[in-house]
Amino acid sequence: MDVELCLLALPGVQKDDLQTIFSHPQDLAQCEHSLSNLGVSKKNVDHGAAGAEIISQQNLKDAGVIGSARSAELYGLNILECNFQDASPNVTRYLVLARTANIPKEYEQYKTSIVFGLEEGPGTLHKALVAFWKRDLNLTKIESRPNRGKPMRTLGTEKQFNYIFYVDFEASVAEIPAQNALKELEEIASFLRVLGCYPSTSI
Repeated sequence: MDVELCLLALPGVQKDDLQTIFSHPQDLAQCEHSLSNLGVSKKNVDHGAAGAEIISQQNLKDAGVIGSARSAELYGLNILECNFQDASPNVTRYLVLARTANIPKEYEQYKTSIVFGLEEGPGTLHKALVAFWKRDLNLTKIESRPNRGKPMRTLGTEKQFNYIFYVDFEASVAEIPAQNALKELEEIASFLRVLGCYPSTSI
């Protein structure tokens, strides 16, 4: 989804009056360059609407918030600048989560998201991906991220990053080829978790 971040403040407040900016850390990071030009301090809140509520309730005339136009409407703030983010378009991917799994029916167009870890060794990532290739399962995304719980590992005297892998593939976990691919991957992975299965047109 396209996300438009706005700089908001109380009516009558100008940019030069601002000393503090409230927002979610991600929104603050997306406006880093714009904020540096203002020379303001930053305060983290759970989301932009929370910052807008604080400014409105406490009548803070030296503070602003990075949030949505809807937040300005809800809390009586003025929009000082639209598209305040450093880069446009600003696109964010959202996931819809549920407490219980909704296993889709077989033979419909679905996508499955997984995350797994691998022990160090020659060709381990190749072996992991072959599990999908052998069953003609198309990968639509593969990303690597340092493992937050154990970001580094030592091989002899050498330290290396410890990565986990996020993969999306086109299939439902209700399909036999997908089940067999996951079983094969589980045999070589240090851990494997299915994050979700959803219609391929939804994300």
